[in-house]
Amino acid sequence: MPEATIEIGADAAFCWSLLADPRLVPEWIAAVAQVDVLERDAAGHAVLARYVGMPSTGSLEYDMRYRYDEGERRVAWTTAGAADRELDGAAWIEDLGGGRCRLHYTLTARTGRGLPQWAKDTLADDTAEKVVRAFQRFAERKRAPATS
Repeated sequence: MPEATIEIGADAAFCWSLLADPRLVPEWIAAVAQVDVLERDAAGHAVLARYVGMPSTGSLEYDMRYRYDEGERRVAWTTAGAADRELDGAAWIEDLGGGRCRLHYTLTARTGRGLPQWAKDTLADDTAEKVVRAFQRFAERKRAPATS
């Protein structure tokens, strides 16, 4: 499973709050237009969410299942049911102290035979390295201001 890691100039707890909310994914992954939470666990985490991608060229919809480990600031996901796009992965936040953290991210993506070639080509660029850089920019832009 391809893995990427990146340092982020933002607090670990803050980054975890962003990472653990799939509704925010469209703000940092361009291929995702919308995420709707379908089910939540007792702690309020999304455990099933529907993704809509590439609406300008033809929608690609798929459902994702999530598992969380709050103590390790870790989330894992997998595609739920049959879909033209299948994803498996995990991400976790490592606290580096001093208002910095490290994001570890793994991703395996497969496209179905029914997906048009243009969509396969577009999704092939969705790598773990690209995703961690996008999250870094998102988190650093959104980070809470420092208090003195």
